[in-house]
Amino acid sequence: MSCSSIKHRFEQLKGQGGINFIEAAGLFDDLKGSIDAHKLELQELQKTGDQNRINHLQQHINDGTQMLSQLKSMTLH
Repeated sequence: MSCSSIKHRFEQLKGQGGINFIEAAGLFDDLKGSIDAHKLELQELQKTGDQNRINHLQQHINDGTQMLSQLKSMTLH
């Protein structure tokens, strides 16, 4: 699942009143995998020097890392 799809799903679930543990764990795993894939892609792009794509990918990584931080800080009630 792409970072933007994960973010959309995260916002959708929050808007519906909350996220249960299973949903949060799934989003966390998907997001972690997506960020890891982006980091590998970034390493390859840095070899080519395509600065536009590098900047775009770095923004995806930053956005994903922020959402990952939000998921890590969630508490169960």
